[in-house]
Amino acid sequence: MFDDDLGAEAEAIATARHDADLEQAELDAAGDALYAACDAMGICLHGLVDDHRNRPELAEGYQRCRFCKKAESWQWFRDDRNASYTRLEEAGVL
Repeated sequence: MFDDDLGAEAEAIATARHDADLEQAELDAAGDALYAACDAMGICLHGLVDDHRNRPELAEGYQRCRFCKKAESWQWFRDDRNASYTRLEEAGVL
């Protein structure tokens, strides 16, 4: 009842790593497709913004996305994000 196949564990680890790499590649491709669709539709879903305290050049009450550099009011970012999910679902992206 001893395992005589010394390479079985190493093979199982290699297979698991390969499967994880394939899954990560699929997730990366899906993320890239989502961001490409967002760029094409003028949507910002990044959620990381700077405001007047971090960026004095911005007008009071405005925020700017750290990634796509879109600058709008905080209300716009909140409302646009909610509407954008709906637009992306209707377009079949999500």
